[in-house]
Amino acid sequence: MMKKTFEVRGMHCSSCEMLIKDSLEETKGVNAAEASHKKASVSVDYDEAKISEKMIRSIIKNEGYEVLE
Repeated sequence: MMKKTFEVRGMHCSSCEMLIKDSLEETKGVNAAEASHKKASVSVDYDEAKISEKMIRSIIKNEGYEVLE
């Protein structure tokens, strides 16, 4: 199991947080996700054997947010 926090730009409210959280948690290999627009971050607990960091970044980007390196 891995836990990683991503710096994410573009979240403005709790609806943004829920959109990212729901999208990630619906994905196989993601156990839990927490997003904070106030901290501009998304923390993800995931199984690295089932999903990669690159795939997680892609999911967040597909929702319209910028993931910083």
